[in-house]
This record gives sequence, structure tokens and C-alpha cells, in this order.
Amino acid sequence: MRIVFIGPPGAGKGTQCELLSKALNVPHIGTGGMLRALEPESGGQIHVRIDRGHFAPDEFVLQMVAERLAQSDSQMGYLLDGFPRTQIQASAFDDQLMAASLKLDHVLHLQVSADVLIERLRKRGKEGNRADDAEEFIRERFRIYEARTAPLLDHYRSQELVRDIDASDSESLVHASICECLNFNPMLSKPVAND
Repeated sequence: MRIVFIGPPGAGKGTQCELLSKALNVPHIGTGGMLRALEPESGGQIHVRIDRGHFAPDEFVLQMVAERLAQSDSQMGYLLDGFPRTQIQASAFDDQLMAASLKLDHVLHLQVSADVLIERLRKRGKEGNRADDAEEFIRERFRIYEARTAPLLDHYRSQELVRDIDASDSESLVHASICECLNFNPMLSKPVAND
């Protein structure tokens, strides 16, 4: 299965991708982690951008993702977390899939209220996991998400790919909702691809 996760900062995309990756036995490809793992020599300016809540350049991200998807473990499917994030990336990714005679199966839209998201990010920021979770950058990240990423939902709704998921519950309940949405029982069956 090829699945894109879309949701605002703090919606739990990474956590749910990890859980579903184990259940489906396909890789979780998180572009945020890939970008943060760049060596300072090659990714210094990109680190500055993402630490302040801004996006990496589209061309750079598209090339990075294309190289990752060309690896052998991605041939049977993958879960994309943090990509695409802009209309340019979504359109280019559509073209890449079409050129390879492939298609997305689902776009999972993780929905969480703003209050819950802000609390989650504040907690994560206090734990010191990520610079972009610092309080001064949280609202900027939301502003950028609403302006540049949220419109992708219309792009994918027009392709009838979007599945809305209430992601405000516990990790296990949200995972169960995702599995139900995909008609997937980890113990009994395989997921059903979108026709």
C-alpha cells in the first residue's frame, strides 16, 4: 500500500506511521526526520529553516524522496509522513507516480482540535525533542500548515483518496480507527487497496 499522512503539527503522523508500518510491514518514510538527519555541511541552511518551522525547498525534498522511494524496501509500498507538503510537491509526486504506473491508495487526514495540538507540541517542546516545537515557533508552524499544506486535502479529495481520521484519542484508539478505515485487521486480513 502507498499511503500519505496529512495533518497539522502534533497530530501524531509519525507515531501512527510507526504503528501502521509494523502492521503492514512497509517502510515509514518521514521526511522531517530525514531532513533533520542531514549532515551540517549539506543541510545547514535547511536545518535553520525547519528549526524555525519553515519548509525545506521543494526541489530538494522531491529529489530526496525520489531517491528514498527507489530503494528496494519501498517497492511493495510505503507510508509517507511529511510529504507532500506543498502543491508543487503534490503535483510533482502525482507525475512521478503516473510515470511509474503507480497510484496512491489512501491519504489519511489526521484531525485534531487546535487546543489539543498546542498542548501536545508544548509538552514535546518541553521534553526538548525538537527545536521547532519551541513555543515561539508553534503558531508559525500552524500558519504555514494552513496556508501551504491544508489545501492539499482538496487536491486529494478530487482524486477520492482522503480518509478523515479523528486523531484526538489515545495512540492505540487512533491506530484502531486507521486500521478500521483501511479495512485491515492485523490479526486476520490484509488491507484493501483503494479502487
